[in-house]
Formats: sequence, C-alpha cells, structure tokens
Amino acid sequence: MILKSYIVEQNTAILNDYQATLLYGENSGLKEDIKLKIKDQNKKAEIFFFFEEEILKNKNILYENFANESLFSEEKIFFLEQATDKILEQILEVLEKKNEKIKIYIFSEILDKKSKLRNLFEKDKRVAIFACYEDTEKTLINYIVKELAGFKGLTGEIINLIITNSGSNRKVIQNEIVKIKVFFFNKLINKNQIIEILNIKNDSGFEEIRDTALIGKKDKINKLLSELNLLSEDSFFYLNSLNYRILKLIEIQKINETYKNYEQALESLKPPIFWKDKPIYLQQLKKWNMAKLNKAANKISNAEILMKKNSIVRNDIVIKDLIISLSEEASISF
Repeated sequence: MILKSYIVEQNTAILNDYQATLLYGENSGLKEDIKLKIKDQNKKAEIFFFFEEEILKNKNILYENFANESLFSEEKIFFLEQATDKILEQILEVLEKKNEKIKIYIFSEILDKKSKLRNLFEKDKRVAIFACYEDTEKTLINYIVKELAGFKGLTGEIINLIITNSGSNRKVIQNEIVKIKVFFFNKLINKNQIIEILNIKNDSGFEEIRDTALIGKKDKINKLLSELNLLSEDSFFYLNSLNYRILKLIEIQKINETYKNYEQALESLKPPIFWKDKPIYLQQLKKWNMAKLNKAANKISNAEILMKKNSIVRNDIVIKDLIISLSEEASISF
C-alpha cells in the first residue's frame, strides 16, 4: 500500500494498521522524525534495531527475535536499517508469521522501480510504503514554524538563516532546533543570539564571489578568487550557498510568470528577502532565465556528486571551476 509521506508525518498512528512499513529515499531527517514519533507512541513496546549487515551475517537473527516471546513486553517494534533486496527473503519469512503486536519498520536509501523490496510493499495491501524525498524550501519553512510554534521573534529572516546554514538538510535543522529550544527557554528568540548559538557562517567574502559570478563579471571573479582562500573543509557550505541562491532565483522566475515584473515578484516572495539583498537579486534575475537556472542547478548537483564520490579530488578546485563556469554562463545573453 503506497502512502504519502506528508500524511504519515501528520499522523504516524496510521502505520499501526500495517504489520510492516518501508521508508525509502534520501531524506534521513524525515525518517528520523518519523522514527522518533513511532517510539514515542509505543513507549511500552520492546524495540529492536538491526542493520542489514547483521542480518546477512546471521540469517536467522531476525526470525528468532521475531518468534521468541519477550520477557519485557507483549509488543515489539523492529527497526531494520540500510535495507536492500539482499534481505528480502528474511523479511518475507517474518511477514508470514503474522502477529498484530509486532510491527516492523524498514529504512532504505533510494530504491529504483525494479527493486523487489519496493515492489513487494507497493503491491501488498497488508504492508505500507512511502518515499522520503528531499525537503523543499516550503516544507522546511513549515517544519521550522511547526517545531518552534509558540516562540516569539521567529521571523522570515531567521527561518532563512536556519535553512541556509543547514544546507537545507532537515537532519541538521533538527539539531539546530534542539539548540534553540534549550537556549531560548523563555520562548523569545533574539536574532543576534541565534546567529551566535547556531554558529552561522558569515562569509561575506564568498557571498561577494557568489553574487559577482551570478551577475557574470568574469574579470572581477578571477581577481576575487585569487584574493580569497577557499577552504576544502568549507566546500559544502560554498556549494549550499550557491545552490540556495539558484533555487531562490528559480522560485522568483516562477512567480514572475504571473507578475511580469521582477520587483513585484520579489515583494510577493514568502518569506521576504532582506531589503539590502534585493538589488543584487534584481541584477541576477536579468542574467538568468529558467533554462539557464536549471542548467546551473544541474552543474551544482554534478559538483556535489563528484565531491562526495571522489575522496581524491580537491574540493576547493571543484568549487572554483564551478564558480568560473557559472560566471561564464551568466555573461551569455539570452
């Protein structure tokens, strides 16, 4: 049975109708949120954690723990981590032994349509499956607002700071929200303090490089790159900064299809852009149409894949090449 992640997130209890649930996809933060809710709703249950590697080493371990009576509770919950088709046989074995007091939650990375595990859970109405795709800016905004409901001083600018500094990663945002709740125990958020406790990077040097590149000033870019030392350990911060700006420009271009006026499109943006950043956005919007922005997003994605998969490559060189490429693209008229 295929479910929608946003529905499950709103009401995790619906998973109680299924003996087993498969959660797959790249959004580890969403999976962690749902896992915590499941544990919170089943405090009396005995909980077991197994990784696929453990099950492959001992193919009876899952069934034995499933079948054995618990000394602590009638209810059991199994969390199977990093599952793939390799343990399909073991999963089928425990599913055949029906027990309403035992629930199985299986966590996988991206599964293609040919996956036997995915096909099993999509076609069998006794079990559930849903994809955990990466968050959009909208879902992250809603997530932060919901988690910090009741806190005063939570502005659109602060929400943007949290999202940008986290690289749009829900798992990082989860940790940041914990810090906020602990520090602002009086539920009154102060912008200057939040910048300090979240260790928000204030890299004005890279911001200038990013903005100059996206305007297409190639001569100035070469000068800035020679003056600023890009640190390899901060490469993903640089990448996230570029990606966030491109995604924001895409969002504004979509809004502008209605307004046909960039200034009006900027004004209608939620949450709003900080007033001092509007001039640079207007300059960049004139250099990037939707086709070029999608091309830029692909270049950023390819750079991220290269850096994550190749430990030998110098990340700072990848970032510099990407910046130069974006600058050249921005300088081309459309």
